[in-house]
Amino acid sequence: MNMPTVQEPETELQTSPGQLIPLYKNGLRAFTFWVSDTLYAIDISKVLTISQEMEDIQSLPAQAKGLVGMIEFQDNAIPVLDFANMLGFNSGVEKNTDLINLLNEKEKDHIDWVSSLEDSLLNDTPFIKTKDPHKCAFGQWSDNYKSRDETFMEILSEFKKPHKQIHSMADKLLTMKKNGELDHALKMLRLERGITLKRLLKRFDQARTHLKESSRQVLLYVTEDGTTPIVALRIDDINDVIDFKPEQFKPMDRINNILNETASDLVIAYLKQEGHTDCLLIESSNLANVAQI
Repeated sequence: MNMPTVQEPETELQTSPGQLIPLYKNGLRAFTFWVSDTLYAIDISKVLTISQEMEDIQSLPAQAKGLVGMIEFQDNAIPVLDFANMLGFNSGVEKNTDLINLLNEKEKDHIDWVSSLEDSLLNDTPFIKTKDPHKCAFGQWSDNYKSRDETFMEILSEFKKPHKQIHSMADKLLTMKKNGELDHALKMLRLERGITLKRLLKRFDQARTHLKESSRQVLLYVTEDGTTPIVALRIDDINDVIDFKPEQFKPMDRINNILNETASDLVIAYLKQEGHTDCLLIESSNLANVAQI
C-alpha cells in the first residue's frame, strides 16, 4: 500500500561525542515496526510503500550485510535487506524456527520420559529421568521464557497442568509397583499416556502451528526522493504510525557505547513512550552505506 506523503520536519543538528543527534523542532511522524523484540522507527516521509511479496525476491551472488537478494519495483532492481541480519542477529522468523526445533526436541523428551517409566516398571531398570516438572529442560525453559507474543505466552501457560501431571506419575507408579500393584500401575500408565500425554502433545502442536502462522514478514520500501526506493527492508512485523513530540527524543551518547557498530551507524535517536515500548529511530540515508551496497 502507498504511504501518505508527509512534509519532512525541520531539524537542527547538534554536535555530540561520537555522533550528530537530530533535534526535531516540530516533532516527527514515524512509521514503527518490530524486528524480533525491538521496536524501530523511521521518518514516514522516507517510507514509499510496504508489501508482502516475498516470493518475488531474487537471490544475488553478493555479500552485503543482510542482503537477501533483489526485487523489481517500477522497472528498477531494488536490493532487499533483512534488517535483523544486517544488525547481526536473527530475525523473528529465524527465532520462531529455532523455537519450533526446541519444541520438537522437548516433545520427544516427554515421549521418551513416559517410555522410560514404562521400562522401569516392566524391567526393573532404574528410573533416572527428572521427576520435578520445574527441573526438566522444558520446565526450566518455559518457566523463564518471555515474549511480546501474547498468544504464544497463553499457549505456553496451558502446558503447565498436563506437564505437571506427567511428571507426578513417576513417584506414584513406582511406589505402587513397590507395594505389589504392578498391574494397577501399568493400567494407570496406559490411561495417562492416552489422556494426559496426548493433551501435552496437543499443546506442543498448537505452539508450533502458532509460530508458523505468526511469521508474517513484510517488505518496507525506503526512499530518499519520495519516488524511487533505495532499499527494501525485510522486517518482522508492522506496528503503527506514531507522532513523536520533541521532548520524546532522548540523547544517544550512552546508548551508542553499547550498540554494535552497524546499529550505531543507523540509530540516531532513542524515542521514549510512556506506557508503551520505547523505540529506536533509524536514519534511512545510512542504510545503503551500512549494508555496503
